[in-house]
Amino acid sequence: MSLSTPTAYWPLRSMPQSFSELRVGLIVLATSFASQWFFRRYEPRSTLTRVALLVVIPALLSFPISCTHAVSWYAALPLAFVAYGGSLGAFILVYRLSPFHPLANYPGPIIAKTSKLWAAYVSFRGDQHRYYKRLHDLYGDVVRIGPNELSIRDASLVHTVLGQGGLPKGPRWDWRTGSPALIALCDPVKHGNQRKLWSQALSSKEYEAIVAKRARQLASCLENLVHRSGHKDGTALNMTAWFKYFTTDFMGDMAFGGCSELMNAGGDKDGIWTLLESGLRISAAVAHVSYFKPILKSLTGHKGPIHRFRDFGRETVFKRLQVGANRKDLFYHLSGEELPESERPSVDDVAQNGLLVILAGSDSTSNTLTGIIYYLLLNPTAYDRLQEEVDSVFPNGEEPLDVLKLSQMEWLNGCINETLRLLPAVPSGSQRSVLKGKGTKVLGKLYVECFLRRQLFLHTYSIHRDERNFHIPEAFLPERWFSQGALAGEHNVTAFIPFSYGPTMCVGKNLALMEMRMVLCWMLQRFRFSKVPGVAYEEWEGRIQDWFVIHFEPLSVNVSIRV
Repeated sequence: MSLSTPTAYWPLRSMPQSFSELRVGLIVLATSFASQWFFRRYEPRSTLTRVALLVVIPALLSFPISCTHAVSWYAALPLAFVAYGGSLGAFILVYRLSPFHPLANYPGPIIAKTSKLWAAYVSFRGDQHRYYKRLHDLYGDVVRIGPNELSIRDASLVHTVLGQGGLPKGPRWDWRTGSPALIALCDPVKHGNQRKLWSQALSSKEYEAIVAKRARQLASCLENLVHRSGHKDGTALNMTAWFKYFTTDFMGDMAFGGCSELMNAGGDKDGIWTLLESGLRISAAVAHVSYFKPILKSLTGHKGPIHRFRDFGRETVFKRLQVGANRKDLFYHLSGEELPESERPSVDDVAQNGLLVILAGSDSTSNTLTGIIYYLLLNPTAYDRLQEEVDSVFPNGEEPLDVLKLSQMEWLNGCINETLRLLPAVPSGSQRSVLKGKGTKVLGKLYVECFLRRQLFLHTYSIHRDERNFHIPEAFLPERWFSQGALAGEHNVTAFIPFSYGPTMCVGKNLALMEMRMVLCWMLQRFRFSKVPGVAYEEWEGRIQDWFVIHFEPLSVNVSIRV
């Protein structure tokens, strides 16, 4: 045989065709099995490593395939990717569904066990909180909702998972670029250091006056709208939007000394919430498959809604830096204005935390206020009792400014707590991670092997609606929170975690409660809220969406001025 023939260079072509194909097939299978083992054993986080495993290896396999089938390398390339990718996917699926997987004993839907793509789809749809509750109702307290993830409904694990010495935050915050805000800090030491700064910044009593100022403005805006309508019986207003305008204006004052005037404009003139909400939906879905984040970023660049929202934050920070501080607001503390310039945090750090204030402070508080009005409309007896309490504690003409009185009002605080129980701001809880290591992590009655990185979260929405924790859990019963009475003590205090728990509990809890108490009293003192004929209020709650933070549709309410 002449050395000039192709078979002299490729020994595979000198073999029988069937034997050559078998040998190449075994090479592909062995390589894909080894890649699956490497992924499972080391869980590589590096983009370079992932590219090598998913792109470089199949590209190299195209050479023996081209020899076997006597085709060019670039013609064999698609076949190599299909063969390698199909084999790799098959090995991964078989292992995840096999009895050898460490989470094999935990029940859950098959589609969820195979891939987190299903969870990403459910999250994008906004149905995550309801879906996971249905799973818990079907399977029990511990459900496998991902290849390596568990959802837990057991309130006895709150302290173990979230308390001091509990589990660190999970990989939903991986692949983030730039300086992380407080909520995204996974390192307990860094989180603790920054939390001290936040606690100091949020303890100022000056915020009470800012809440009062903005509450007066909200009342004035609603009065003008009612008068302009010309109807003595009131007019229909979107309270979801108006509470959002109020909280955004207040948080802008608190964080940046004033960066928002949505109430004066009567709408989201800068498109802040349009940007944020469109970005939240995508971000919530991608968080389930965090390794897609670099790909998404490369496709959207700086044109995505989240990036544009961050640009808004940077512009706000620059404006505030030019003006300087006239009082010790949150920005004063976060920007380190009392420190030498060389020791101050970067503009990116301040912008990230400033945006966190607007998002966490505005969205969660406005949603709770909207939720309270919604439940009061559906429960007239509770509405009347709360109205009587407001009129008794703050008679007509006395502004509800006394924080001590507000904190002692049973019906007021009962309505707030019940709304937070039924509609927590973060209904699906905070993902936690059981890190890799030898042995087994013991979480109460739960044993999780730590050979691989595991994720779990306490599903707040399911815990809050578990009849073992709360009597008649689907009912709105503010009196369950009274210190005395028929329902007092008929609930598990440990199971109430709307602000999370432990070292990572919401740092703005006390400020949010003060704000909600004052604004709600102000609204009930000045206005009467009632149903708008033809609006299906019973269906409104079922359309609430969970995009990590809860998202409400417009709530149309008839607002009239009390005489």
